[in-house]
Amino acid sequence: MTELDIQESLFDRFKSLNEFSGVPFLAADDDGNYLNVSFPNVPFEAPGDKRWFELTFRSNEPEAAALMHDAQERFTGVLYIDIITPTDAGEDEAREKFRWIARLFRRGTYFDDVCINKCYVSTKGAEADHYRLQAAVEWDADIDIE
Repeated sequence: MTELDIQESLFDRFKSLNEFSGVPFLAADDDGNYLNVSFPNVPFEAPGDKRWFELTFRSNEPEAAALMHDAQERFTGVLYIDIITPTDAGEDEAREKFRWIARLFRRGTYFDDVCINKCYVSTKGAEADHYRLQAAVEWDADIDIE
């Protein structure tokens, strides 16, 4: 496992948002391609209704999780989930989406060797043609050296 596998696990967790919440926040076409989620380095065209999510994965330099030469590596990082809504539409929609994301990535949640440490609003505000509320999901994972 590498930090790229951690990214995939976090993205997969995010993709379960509809099932988790019971609300169709994420839209996909018949082939399973997401229509309102921008993934890193994947072509994306912003929807005309100005409602989408942007995912950004950041990991820090790993550290040894123990003193042995074959000890696992401890990775830490942040998954940023930008919630985009129309300008001048208020914060209610973005807040509701954030509430479900915060529940999905609740502190202490553990999956695929990834532990969620906290989820919080890291920034918010209007941009040129939309409003952005950014959720920060801090995580860590102890993984075997490949």
